[in-house]
Amino acid sequence: MTRRKTSPQKRKNQKQSSLPTELQNLDYNSMSESQFRSTIIQLLVALEKSIKDSRDFMTAEFRANQAEIKNQLNEMQSKLEVLTTRVNEVEERVSDLEDKLTAKRETEEKRDKQLKDHEDRLREINDSLRKKNLRLIGVPEGAERDRGPEYVFEQILAENFPNLGRETGIQIQEIERSPPKINKNRSTPRHLIVKLANSKDKEKILKAARDKKSLTFYGEEY
Repeated sequence: MTRRKTSPQKRKNQKQSSLPTELQNLDYNSMSESQFRSTIIQLLVALEKSIKDSRDFMTAEFRANQAEIKNQLNEMQSKLEVLTTRVNEVEERVSDLEDKLTAKRETEEKRDKQLKDHEDRLREINDSLRKKNLRLIGVPEGAERDRGPEYVFEQILAENFPNLGRETGIQIQEIERSPPKINKNRSTPRHLIVKLANSKDKEKILKAARDKKSLTFYGEEY
């Protein structure tokens, strides 16, 4: 609560009213010397009392104002401490969020790097496999039914490149039709994919096929 301050005019009126009324209304010109001296002494005593009363009043008012200011300062200090605590809490939360974001970013970067490494590795494997794959087009469906696809491939090599198979000792890893299931709407036979152990064997077979220009299977061109 704000304390009402006393105006200067009010203080002046308080000082004047502290003098005895009879001393304020005396006719000093009609006094004798002894009366004048006595009156002056009374005036001095009254003035001293007025000064003391004013000093006591001002001291009390100053102390009251000082206490009020002190209370206001304490209140401001308390509010400042609360604000400081809240700011510190917010800073800690922001710091925690920054740490979590940094950790998440590092985790995502690590994951992205691992994914890229896996993709690169798979690409290398696929490229390596494709380099060794040989595609046979036009081999009749069911040709491999009795003796298996490896026999079909060996028969094609023996029939078209008799010297190549004996010289190189071609190693076969796997042979399969592509796509795996027959499409009834497709009139041409599925391709035979031959996965060789050595990419150099693939290059030799392709070169021999280009030189021969046409291949046969059991005497029939395909």
